[in-house]
Amino acid sequence: MSLKGQITTAEPLEYNDFIRLLSGLHEDGNYLWELYCCISFCTACRISDVLSMTWRDVLEKDALFKMEQKTGKTRQIPMNSNVRHRIMELYRQLGSPDKSLPVMCNFRTQKTYTKKHINETLKAFRVRYRLPIKHFSSHTFRKTFGRYVYETMGRTTEALILLSMIFKHSSPQITMVYLGIRQDEIEGVYKTIQLNY
Repeated sequence: MSLKGQITTAEPLEYNDFIRLLSGLHEDGNYLWELYCCISFCTACRISDVLSMTWRDVLEKDALFKMEQKTGKTRQIPMNSNVRHRIMELYRQLGSPDKSLPVMCNFRTQKTYTKKHINETLKAFRVRYRLPIKHFSSHTFRKTFGRYVYETMGRTTEALILLSMIFKHSSPQITMVYLGIRQDEIEGVYKTIQLNY
């Protein structure tokens, strides 16, 4: 359990490793876990917020409205057509469960999975799919989302500002630490300077 203000130790996945994980889960018929990874990444929500989502919340919606348990604030999370299509496809592959059920539940017992169970399962997937990180947990997907946005936006200050707003961080500097933008990367910027006359 992390303390308020403490930086979590979960690491982000490189985007290609994240896609490889989704592909592996899909090929193995682990549709519920594929769905969990998709939703966690595409919404950048914490595990507590993903666990409280029902099928009604996520199916065929242009946007997900979610009150964050940690902050008490409601976020509007756009869901593009690709994400909506993937969620609907996985819903059907899972047998079209009752839409009032939580997305992450055991459909036989109708009990929501616990954070502990999810994190233990993810640790097993880290080994099974040979994911190249040491600290893999439910928080990995939120950080993977952040790194994905940062990289696709060209590692810009604008990306950090947008991410700090999405993550509700008090500053882009906190977002940098959160995403693991390390001192060696910062030093690398200075190493690129060329003063050739």
